[in-house]
Amino acid sequence: MIQNQESSGEFRRNGVLLLAATLGSAAGLSSLPFYSLGSFVAPLEAEFGWSRGQVTSSFLYTTLVLAVIAPFLGNLIDRVGTRLVALVSIPLLSGVLYAMSRFEGSIGQFHMLYALAALAGAGTTPINYTRAVNGAFDKVRGLALGISQAGIAVAAITLPLLLASLNQSYSWRTGYLVLALLALVPWPFVLLGFRSAPMPRVAKASLAEGRGELFRSRLFWSVGISFAAVAVAVSALVVHMVPLLRDAGMTPIAAASTASVIGFGVLGGRLLTGWLIDRFFAPYVAATLFLATAGGCLLLLYGGPGMVPLAAALIGLSLGAEADLIAYLTARYFGMARYAFVYGFIYSMFLIGTATGPALAGRLYDASGNYNSTIWTVICLLVAGSVVILCLPRFEKSASVVPAQ
Repeated sequence: MIQNQESSGEFRRNGVLLLAATLGSAAGLSSLPFYSLGSFVAPLEAEFGWSRGQVTSSFLYTTLVLAVIAPFLGNLIDRVGTRLVALVSIPLLSGVLYAMSRFEGSIGQFHMLYALAALAGAGTTPINYTRAVNGAFDKVRGLALGISQAGIAVAAITLPLLLASLNQSYSWRTGYLVLALLALVPWPFVLLGFRSAPMPRVAKASLAEGRGELFRSRLFWSVGISFAAVAVAVSALVVHMVPLLRDAGMTPIAAASTASVIGFGVLGGRLLTGWLIDRFFAPYVAATLFLATAGGCLLLLYGGPGMVPLAAALIGLSLGAEADLIAYLTARYFGMARYAFVYGFIYSMFLIGTATGPALAGRLYDASGNYNSTIWTVICLLVAGSVVILCLPRFEKSASVVPAQ
């Protein structure tokens, strides 16, 4: 009873902040460029004559740039707070998406715009938003993280259908213009919902010592590498799901509708994972979800057309769980004083995996003409990541709440 009162009290005190983080996740760098790219593959191939591998490599540049700057961004967030970083980054991301809607040029210039999106929109990623949520919640931290990141699931559900309709009725340029407008939606909510109090100060000597210890930690590298492997697997499937289904004979709208089922899996994965990790050991939850996704891949290979929606939902489960689990494990294993810095480094490894997946799948497709080798590679990565996660140690203690945002 007391625990339930404490949990509801956390939601009452931080409801506006949670809403702001949820909207920010829905219209941030992790959502808009990623879930939209698959819908732009065919129109860009048709207009510019680029290959599928070239188009899907675009997000590689976004994620590689973000992977480089993520630790520095985390350090900045730990120093100046989440509010200022988000308020600056949101309009910058919108500007880059608008520039994409006006694009005329080479594939190299197009890739440069996606790289610029990472610089502009870095403050709209989970590095920032999960810091705000982790700092405000403790008893229901997992569920709060799941709710905040459920915004990404909303994007996964709605963007494929929205963009398929816009591309068919107008053009791909209209699609990018709509993305630019959507990117601005969270700004007033962050302004009102995030607090501007200073972050807790930690002595520089203590931080430097802690960072040296961090990089020598087997735990740190186990968490980072396991989630990087899973990221390669899941991102490859998500970005290529629409073209994969179109190759199987589906119409553009039918393929987009089926791909949007991934979004429902993401939504379920966010909320289910958040609820479960507040009650069960988080690495066991993670491994179970990732192995379920490997099962979904087998359905793509052998299940027939009727099993494709279920396979898409299982893929969405892992996609929904990843960011929440990284945020939760970072807070529980490494604490909140240097949370954004540690998360930034682990997120960098995760992003390298996310960047590699679509490009790898595109190259494998270009080489073989089908997605079978891609799917088997994904299965192996999911199983390997699950094994590493199952070997993670028990939490020593809960990290304390650091309410300043």
